[in-house]
Amino acid sequence: MLSEIDAPRIQQLRIARGLTQKELADTLNLPQAAMSRMLSGHSAPSAELLGPLATMLGCDEKLLGRPVTEHLYTRPWLRAYADAPKKTVDQIVNDTLLAVEAFEALNLRRIPERVPTFAGDPLDDDAIDEFAADVRAAAEVNAPHVPNVTRAAERLGCIVLPMAGELGKHLGMSMYVDGTPVVRVARPAAHLPGDRQRFTTAHELGHLSMHAASPPPDTAAEAKDIERQAHRFASAFLLPAEPFLGDLEAMGGRVTLTTLSKLKAKWGVAIKAMVVRLRQLHRIDADQARSLYKQISARGWNKNEPVEVVSEEAVWLSQAMARRFPDQDPPARAAEQTGLRRTFFDDWVDWSPATEATVITFPGR
Repeated sequence: MLSEIDAPRIQQLRIARGLTQKELADTLNLPQAAMSRMLSGHSAPSAELLGPLATMLGCDEKLLGRPVTEHLYTRPWLRAYADAPKKTVDQIVNDTLLAVEAFEALNLRRIPERVPTFAGDPLDDDAIDEFAADVRAAAEVNAPHVPNVTRAAERLGCIVLPMAGELGKHLGMSMYVDGTPVVRVARPAAHLPGDRQRFTTAHELGHLSMHAASPPPDTAAEAKDIERQAHRFASAFLLPAEPFLGDLEAMGGRVTLTTLSKLKAKWGVAIKAMVVRLRQLHRIDADQARSLYKQISARGWNKNEPVEVVSEEAVWLSQAMARRFPDQDPPARAAEQTGLRRTFFDDWVDWSPATEATVITFPGR
């Protein structure tokens, strides 16, 4: 019976489903000690238990015996789990590994990876701005503003997948899996408008291009440094200095909330983020920035800014599965060939707005 299951595979599926050992044991009416032995590979489930176990783990029985693919991957550049529950981070990491394995097994046609690598001084803000311009060019962003940040990331060969909810204070997460850059972004919600989604995607692109050779931060100081660098990259990627300031001057040059609201409609960037960028470019000083922040707070814009920015959706996976299975039901066929439940594939292409109830739902559940 041991030859019929692969303990690491069961562990991977359990974690990807967001289940603790106790939750899985309780659902299957097993003692936790028996579940621990099974997950460590020291015992095997009975034939009667294989079906319920596969159902709980979101797969068919054959997948339980398929060895886990050994991936070389980076850990997310998150602050030592301080801002995100370890269980949730591990769940998204393992879900990502399952996704990449499934896409490879399906032989989906990939966009070649071409994320530029930063070779400058991360403490040099001008170097980061120049690098952001290089990444824009590599992503074939020809307009002053970025029409679609998600599409730009996909043109660089990134796999962009939704997350059902947030990772603590983080709205996104990124990692390399066998050299493939993967970006996870929280699905849109009432408190996660399109401008925040766009900035999050650009921020994660900054991590992938600037920090690929760096481990996750161990200290608050390290976390602050790499977050500041990724923020600077995202600001420069979305708001290149010359055209952004040119638009401001064309509107009279006065930095007011009215002017910034009009700029937001074109650039798709939050008003607060534009204040930060203007401060970076020395167009306003610290006192004026503080005044603008106070005005934003007084108007209740910290949580609900004016000017709606439409949320974005990744398209590569849906299109790749449609090409792989023309005139069929792509998620169903993908599930059939990989042994994963269809809901995994449905979740990986679901960019619909999340409700408060679905924000905490785990993918594949």
